[in-house]
Amino acid sequence: MPHTMFHRFLSIATIAATVLAAFPAHARTVDRVNSAYYRQPLYMRLSRRTIRATVRKPVRPPRISSASSSASSVSSAFPASSYDPDSDVSLGGRIALLGDASPVLGSVKVFNNAEPLRIETVTVTLENAVTSVDHLLIYDHDGGLLGSARLDSSVSGGKTYLLNIKTRKLTIPQRSEYSFYVRAQLKNRDAGGVSAELLQIDSIAVAGVGGWSNRTYAQSLTGTFGMHQTARSMITGIINAGAVNEPLLSGSDREIGRFRFIGVRNDGGADLRLAQLTFTLSHVGGVTLSDVQIVADGSSDRASCTISSSTITCPLSASFGSLTSSSRILTLLADVTVPSTAPRASLQLSLNEPGTSSSAGSIQWTDGTTTFDWVGFEGPVARGTYYSY
Repeated sequence: MPHTMFHRFLSIATIAATVLAAFPAHARTVDRVNSAYYRQPLYMRLSRRTIRATVRKPVRPPRISSASSSASSVSSAFPASSYDPDSDVSLGGRIALLGDASPVLGSVKVFNNAEPLRIETVTVTLENAVTSVDHLLIYDHDGGLLGSARLDSSVSGGKTYLLNIKTRKLTIPQRSEYSFYVRAQLKNRDAGGVSAELLQIDSIAVAGVGGWSNRTYAQSLTGTFGMHQTARSMITGIINAGAVNEPLLSGSDREIGRFRFIGVRNDGGADLRLAQLTFTLSHVGGVTLSDVQIVADGSSDRASCTISSSTITCPLSASFGSLTSSSRILTLLADVTVPSTAPRASLQLSLNEPGTSSSAGSIQWTDGTTTFDWVGFEGPVARGTYYSY
């Protein structure tokens, strides 16, 4: 290359480098990408945007405990292999669907006053041996999976599960709380899952060594342990299917409530059917009801209900209560009398009691194997339309 041309080329390269230096490299790249991106058809842009949203790591909701900053550092030093996909970490008793991970069985906190504690094992003991449990899932306060506790065959009774984490570092700083919670991975029916088994934790213990002294520690932990029950299907939602408020009018066949019932089944052979509903009747101003009947959506058939004081009870046949194929709306009708002299009259039906594993609630249903009289929701389960005069 001639000497003059070489200097001219060098000058152009120098100017180009100076101009480009004024713009960050990522900005130049983004401009080129954006320019190409916005020349694409809209459907291609949407597709790529959708892909980017799909691969973006989801934000996990707050978990059970308000763990300290030091406990958070423990979690980051102990990377989880996966995270809990279920954001519901409430601790009340629930129906546990076979083939799925159960609701949270319990939550506990570890604390060591003397020195840092390196956890090596977690032992969970159930109240009873539960055939439907395949293994237990133990998550930290952020929902990170610490590991799976398997049945400990060295302990008799078939109800003790052990998680060994010696191969991974989990050290809790001195005078810091570290919390974790437990779910059960349940077998499906074909793998040995059984309807109506009661599932509750009896105790949780950890063992480890001191970070300074290498002394052995063993702690029995206290916490909240809910009582759950296994089922092949379950009711997942009950809501008011009518308006929030309506005028209260006298007459025959007046609608006094409408409710939608939603559920899910674990296997194709499972049933999901409402057997009986017990409504609480709230009314003021001398309002009276008679000839209460219930009607299912898509059917002209009616079933009679009984009234006793402030309770309306509706037994349901299979044709009325089936939730096997889809959700179902049930409507209650009655002959309503509103005194003309009543200054303020009102009427409302509610399904108040969710029940527990040991006490009957307002909803009775079956999974095809067992009849249950609780749903494991918060109470009141559902309030109907408020009718007022």
